Amino acid sequence: MRQLIALVLIGGLVACGGGSPPPTGPGPAPAPTPTPVPTPTPNPFASSCGVPLPSFDDSYGFGVKVQLEPTVNKKVLNASPLVKNAAYCTAAGLAGRSICNTRPENAPQRSWCDHYLSGISDTGQPGPNWFEDVDDNGTLVKCGEAVTHCKLKSENQYLLDVFAPGTYVACGGKGSPGTCGGCVLKDETWGVIHKNPSGLCAPG
Repeated sequence: MRQLIALVLIGGLVACGGGSPPPTGPGPAPAPTPTPVPTPTPNPFASSCGVPLPSFDDSYGFGVKVQLEPTVNKKVLNASPLVKNAAYCTAAGLAGRSICNTRPENAPQRSWCDHYLSGISDTGQPGPNWFEDVDDNGTLVKCGEAVTHCKLKSENQYLLDVFAPGTYVACGGKGSPGTCGGCVLKDETWGVIHKNPSGLCAPG
């Protein structure tokens, strides 16, 4: 009788899943640790420029003009970043234009908006990098190199001293859209002081 009871109990345990559990396979592989995405560095001039903020997609290079003619053999160029967007121009206070400066000339935000669109030059100052097409073949040489006829002005990166006819180009620096604008100064524009030198630049 005791043997019969023992057999019944053993049979019940087997039927109910008693005994050793069935072997299992390896567990799921751990999820890979995602690579952290670096936080983009905010443009330091955006908040000072305010609204409207020019879009990098609307950057239209630089308008370059002759600002001054201190002597018959020296001109000072001035570069200003341009925006191609009629709605932006109107919102910025320059209605009626499809291509405009970042703000009107005397607007307090003008310099900050210019810095925002121009980026940081290789000198560490806000403003464009300046080049000369020395051999007139599309190869740009940074102004200040021995073969160039242009010299940076330490007090203002948007200005450039030039000493000979040629093609001079301003390009956005670090953190900018990288667009450029140029000025071609022809031989006949030298040797005389002009009453209105701002129109001497041919498109470059």
